[in-house]
Amino acid sequence: MAGVYRPRHPERTVLYRVLFHHFDRFLTEYEGRFEREYGFFRPIVKEVVEKYLDCGNPRCGFARIRCPDCAEERLVMFSCRTRGFCPSCHAKRVEEWGEWMRETLLLDVPHRQIVFTIPKRLRVFFKFNRRLLGDLCRCALRSLSCYFEIVTGSALTPGVIAAIQTFGDRINLHVHLHFLVTEGGLDEAGVFHKIPRIDDARLAEIFAREVLNFLVGRELLSPDWAERLLSWPHSGFNVHSLVRAKCGGRMKVVAFITEVAVVDRIIDHLKLRFVAAKPPRRPMSSPRSR
Repeated sequence: MAGVYRPRHPERTVLYRVLFHHFDRFLTEYEGRFEREYGFFRPIVKEVVEKYLDCGNPRCGFARIRCPDCAEERLVMFSCRTRGFCPSCHAKRVEEWGEWMRETLLLDVPHRQIVFTIPKRLRVFFKFNRRLLGDLCRCALRSLSCYFEIVTGSALTPGVIAAIQTFGDRINLHVHLHFLVTEGGLDEAGVFHKIPRIDDARLAEIFAREVLNFLVGRELLSPDWAERLLSWPHSGFNVHSLVRAKCGGRMKVVAFITEVAVVDRIIDHLKLRFVAAKPPRRPMSSPRSR
């Protein structure tokens, strides 16, 4: 038996209400209150928020669908299709992208995640010039290729899916990169060479030199400061490669879980504990009171 169609109501969510009532004020006050701390206001932010506020709004149009067998009709509201903001549209994008990645993109070889982190004192360059984030990715890729060549003695081309993240757990500025990387790479003949272990410290050293050389080349950092950073025991550059399956098999993405209720049930079932205290949950209103 088919499930009953229930239209979404984003206007009932806290996120929607906050933006609906306060976003115009935020735009007016951004330059005076936030620009110095967070950089210039990017027009894409306004565009995304306005699209989200129209998501699921019947006044913005909808599709009329009909079953050819029973003639039942429904109205499906248009969605905003924004990436990384609208909870509903982003969840759909993530599911579709994950499926495409599993079925089309990933090679049938072992993969692992590698996280590249830069020092706090260098993050300001990427805070005010977002174009540099792409260059930071290329620095990490060159570092990885260089490391593979040092380990194997031959030039290899690794498979990489890169994700840029500019914030930390406290929504603070924390520029870092998440790479999904093949454990090895292809040589010029198309032969895959496996590298089962990655020396994080060695890779971090190569990554540090790549990034500092790039910043010096762009005249954003003096050569003296670059050498000083490299001489520190704890420069702030860090590489962390996560452990993969113990059996050596290929790890596959089986689901993306973002729904709060589902996450809470899994955490309770696994008895996971966190150092940070969890804020008290707001009481849920009953369906009749809505």
